[in-house]
Amino acid sequence: METSFPNKYEYYTYEEFLTLQKEETRFKIEYDNGFIFSMAPAHPNHDRVKNKIAMAFINHLGFGGMCEVFTSDVAVVFENQNEIYEFQPDVMICCNTKLFHGPKYRGIPRLVVEILSYSTEHRDRTIKLSVYEKFQVPEYWIVDISNECIEVYGNNINGRYCSINKYRKGMRIKVFDNLILDVDEIFCVIR
Repeated sequence: METSFPNKYEYYTYEEFLTLQKEETRFKIEYDNGFIFSMAPAHPNHDRVKNKIAMAFINHLGFGGMCEVFTSDVAVVFENQNEIYEFQPDVMICCNTKLFHGPKYRGIPRLVVEILSYSTEHRDRTIKLSVYEKFQVPEYWIVDISNECIEVYGNNINGRYCSINKYRKGMRIKVFDNLILDVDEIFCVIR
């Protein structure tokens, strides 16, 4: 049975989203508290930068430790009494593997990275920023390939990011106690 793609202005329950998610094989989809968004295929530079960031985190954290690195095929679910969201961040670091329910993480990631594309920029800068902030994700990165800039939202206190820093070429980002990423190194893979 072919699934009809959802109308972006039509409201869907989370249960309807889960049913559609099982049936829909053409597109990756995300749930935004009643609305469904399809994910367009990424430009190769998007994937190159995503892999560069993920590999830096993996090289630092390793595999099987307390915190692990996951990329865009793993979903994270944010839920409270009134809202539910399911996103597939480009990169996230999760530090409690007991919170995985199948391919979905039902907890708060330690760090989330979204890499901007033309079709996702508005959602990454507005909806996702608001959700990550509200649900107290400690650190959120917005990676802007076209401007070779990384915005780091951090110091989340009571659901508000208290610091926002922009990192450009020639700068370095301190991620963890002993992990420092060179912005030039992240963007050197762009072709």
